[in-house]
Amino acid sequence: MTGAQRGLAFQGFEADRNTLKYRCPAAADGLECQGQNACHQAGAVNPGEYGRIVRIKLDEHDRRIFAPTPHGRPSWQRGDNRRSALERINLPLDRHFGFEQHFIRGLAKMKTRVGLAIAVMMAMALGHIKQGSPSRCAH
Repeated sequence: MTGAQRGLAFQGFEADRNTLKYRCPAAADGLECQGQNACHQAGAVNPGEYGRIVRIKLDEHDRRIFAPTPHGRPSWQRGDNRRSALERINLPLDRHFGFEQHFIRGLAKMKTRVGLAIAVMMAMALGHIKQGSPSRCAH
């Protein structure tokens, strides 16, 4: 009604249903929402005091977008902090060296290109270290 948008409040992963459970942010945070009645009528629900519930079935959606631990949650951050150094190398390979959308055919050609890209990354890191700016090695 007012045009204000709030993100749904995450309520957890339901393993028995294999769904992510989200709740109306107004009901979850105890906020006054002027569009609450229209929202409930649009979804054909009568949620009561607990608010509207939205469940996302993980079987029907892309697991890279909807994971059992949603992006931005503290548990996601803990897992992200445990990424290995090898995973941190993959991002520049994909993005900066063009392997995310490539037209290379054949395993031998791909191995050669990836090997050259890693050699270039290592040479750039060595150059940054010799220049006295090792903080730029990760980029």
